[in-house]
Amino acid sequence: MQDEAEITISGSKLSDAESMTVRVAIDTLANVLAEGVEDQDAQSLTELYLESLKRIQSLLDTRASRKQ
Repeated sequence: MQDEAEITISGSKLSDAESMTVRVAIDTLANVLAEGVEDQDAQSLTELYLESLKRIQSLLDTRASRKQ
């Protein structure tokens, strides 16, 4: 099992539960956006969000193994 990523926002370090919440929210948003947007004007923005989300997800997936 792995620890959640260490996330700091404006100098405040999030707890594991808060970091998990951020990770799940990011994963959920990525899944929703990956399903596609019908509005042509929103597609370019969606692609930018997906690119950023993939980078963030990659960083979150590199969290250290949980110490026993």
